Amino acid sequence: MFSFITKTATAPLRSVRCFHVSSFRPNLVQDLYIKELKAFKPKPLTEADAQEATMPWKLPQAAKAPALEAEGADALAEYESSNVEVSTPKAKGTPEGTQENYNPDDWFVFEEDKA
Repeated sequence: MFSFITKTATAPLRSVRCFHVSSFRPNLVQDLYIKELKAFKPKPLTEADAQEATMPWKLPQAAKAPALEAEGADALAEYESSNVEVSTPKAKGTPEGTQENYNPDDWFVFEEDKA
């Protein structure tokens, strides 16, 4: 083990320079883009152009009261006193078709394929 250390310590150190030189590759798209950017001269905007691009400010119309609130408390009292309409399922064998009995637990059941 000690002989390995002495051999590496006495070995001459080499100084090596590593340069990485890449060749120049012209980028045609980039050159065209830069050329067009340099050639671009925007035209100055006039006040007429600014007026055409914007709309004049108008105040929004005032909100209108909903129709139910305009009817008053009499319409509300009539609605509260009205009977609730409930539809009942049709009996089996009716001409319009048959309906199955409703079971609230069956509302999301996967039907299995018989294979």
